[in-house]
Amino acid sequence: MFKPKNKNARLNVRVDQKTKEEAQKIYEALGLNLSTAINMFLAQTVINNSWPLDKSSLISDNIDEARTDALHNHNLTQFNSVKELEDYINRD
Repeated sequence: MFKPKNKNARLNVRVDQKTKEEAQKIYEALGLNLSTAINMFLAQTVINNSWPLDKSSLISDNIDEARTDALHNHNLTQFNSVKELEDYINRD
């Protein structure tokens, strides 16, 4: 199991409760807790000096369509405030 060399810093992260619970189940099945998983993610970031995951998974399958939509203001959602954006993100 990954163990950080020292534990001098604390990191507080806000995450959706459902996401946290689902991630906990997955990592527990792998024999890890969330703290260890996050430490592994950060350590891999440092080792790679870059984003540690497959970047292609972050790109939409329809990247050309998304680019065209953005250039022509099609299928875009606009917000008048950060609160509106947060409400949109957190909607069920």
